[in-house]
Amino acid sequence: MDGLHLVDGAGWVSDESDFYGHEALRKKLEKKSSGELKVTAVSTPAAVRKAKEPFDIKQLVGRRNMLQDAATPAPRVKTTNDEPANIPQKDRFMNNPSGWQQHETIADFMRRAPVNDPSTADLGPWLWVGNPIWKPEWQQRELNTDINAFVEGGIPLLEAHSALRAKMEKASPDTPVGTITRRLGPYRDQLENDLLTLAKKTSTTCGKWMIFPSDEDYPRYWRVVAEATTESKLGPTSKAATPNPLEPLNLICVYTYDFTDGDDVRRVLKELIDLGLCAADGKPLYYKCDAYTYLDIKSGNDYKLRASVYSSKELLGQYAKPKQEGPVNRSVKRKVVADSSWMF
Repeated sequence: MDGLHLVDGAGWVSDESDFYGHEALRKKLEKKSSGELKVTAVSTPAAVRKAKEPFDIKQLVGRRNMLQDAATPAPRVKTTNDEPANIPQKDRFMNNPSGWQQHETIADFMRRAPVNDPSTADLGPWLWVGNPIWKPEWQQRELNTDINAFVEGGIPLLEAHSALRAKMEKASPDTPVGTITRRLGPYRDQLENDLLTLAKKTSTTCGKWMIFPSDEDYPRYWRVVAEATTESKLGPTSKAATPNPLEPLNLICVYTYDFTDGDDVRRVLKELIDLGLCAADGKPLYYKCDAYTYLDIKSGNDYKLRASVYSSKELLGQYAKPKQEGPVNRSVKRKVVADSSWMF
């Protein structure tokens, strides 16, 4: 089974919840070992498509609050019945008991592996559903993804930022912590810029919208997401956490192949709203990139980096209709430093 580099185990997080980074990375950071970092990949195919606008990382990290209005309606992906005959199909989780099998209906899968049944945890930490469509460009993205290169390049960036903070604190021992944090603002923006640029360069661009249903809604939400995924209405893969006494939190992750493709990220969000999974007056959804998980960048991290790439409030304003054209923007109060040579 082909491997899609999606975060397995505890790799989920919002700005309001914690996550636990890649185990091998944590060991590397703790032991400072020089050995090769081992990264566990989930067996499922990666996906890719070109964004309509040229990718500009500074636009992504610098101005993400709202998108400009456009007159064109939201693009909708075709369902499996509408796909051209020459598009291959593939069973990503064939013979994997934690995944939906294409010979079974979603209802059968829900009965076989109830998401809220403690015994389902025996199948693994996640239940999986894959889009049966397997596009050639998705396969190419899988071949290009280099998680190890991203991690090996990202660690020095984080260490350099920590060293800069320590240097500032040593030079001004009586300066309040908050003041130091504000002074580091431009460098923190540059760090975010460099990390996301590195993720793009190494094709480590998978990300996911995260839904945290109540106990009552969990089975229904998971069924709705599973059905939409198999109908090619969402992204390449979706997953739901199985019961875990140590992490009593319901979580559904809806993946996209490229966090820099704002059109696709917005399209999936719009579909989740249409499916009734993101209420207009409810809590926002957050979009995480897997790249941050590999570096153990979680909510409340020491670098003061924002853990999520997007929120539904940012993309939709006050839950207005999604905007369809232009870059993803977020307002900032400072400029990114022009030179990042200080980090090496």
